[in-house]
Amino acid sequence: MYSAEKLTGKTKTVCVGRYVVDVPVEAQISMSHERIAGFGIETFEENQADFDARVSAREVEIVERGAGETGSDDGGMIEAHDLRIPGLSGRAFVFGRSRGHVMEGDQRVDMESVSVEVHAHMRDLSFSLTDESTQEDSVRKAEALLARIQPIRGTGIPTTPGFCAARAFFAEPLPPHKSEHIAMHIGFLNHPDVMLSFASMPGGGSGRSLLTRFADIDRDASVDELVRVTKLRMGPRTINGISGEEVMARTREFNFASTYGFIWETAGARDDLLHPFLTLELQGGVSPNSGGEPVDTTLHQDAVLTLWDRISSSIRLRSNTLSKSGRGITPFSPGDRNRL
Repeated sequence: MYSAEKLTGKTKTVCVGRYVVDVPVEAQISMSHERIAGFGIETFEENQADFDARVSAREVEIVERGAGETGSDDGGMIEAHDLRIPGLSGRAFVFGRSRGHVMEGDQRVDMESVSVEVHAHMRDLSFSLTDESTQEDSVRKAEALLARIQPIRGTGIPTTPGFCAARAFFAEPLPPHKSEHIAMHIGFLNHPDVMLSFASMPGGGSGRSLLTRFADIDRDASVDELVRVTKLRMGPRTINGISGEEVMARTREFNFASTYGFIWETAGARDDLLHPFLTLELQGGVSPNSGGEPVDTTLHQDAVLTLWDRISSSIRLRSNTLSKSGRGITPFSPGDRNRL
């Protein structure tokens, strides 16, 4: 067993969306489900030559996809152009026109959508914004978002308002938008059975609260299921001014392994980028084999509780002061980009 102090004694701060979280230095971090204003976000390291070759090949692929006898642009390229963003090179593609309809009562409503990809490169970092079902003019919004991008190097934490993704920071002021998504995954080399995730996504839905859902589960559970589960904590919990609910349970599995499942979440507010739906989850006792039976958690209970409390207690809104118009108060100019 590993001591709690050894695992959580030193921490590093990670920027996730508009929030920051402190995690153990030895934690292995990855990001997923990164989206802004409906666009999927991809960031990765590559040099200029590899970027140019990859994007050129992608353009040829799209053009050839639409080369048919009818001369229609369905499936193929509709528009391609170079980016005109200071400090960035790249190309934008609009392609794959799709037509359909829906019925609203007795009326047929025709619909049309396209795919948009905008690929950009800056100093050995590449950024892509993609949407497979959008309108042609949304390519302008994607370019406007990329015009606000800054690279995140190492463990650097931006000091101005904006949205953090993996290796990329979208600095306010950003074009108007209502949705941002991101999830951080936390693992430990010496404890492969222990996993945490922290996610931020649009909030304010009408779904049932965490405590209501678990109350319903307990009501419908059998006596055997209830006996095997011990609630360590269950109730409202406010973290750094963020109101939420928490459920922490230890389970004695059918194979007699002792496992842990903790969750904290908030409801968030509709169309409010600074108050999204947030959720932190911990699983202890996950099998190292896909689909395998649960295993005894490699951390004793005190260590699991300490790990959870230290990470969860660190969740906080980063410096994200916005004006009433929703635009950032700290501008970022092309000159700033050139100094990065």
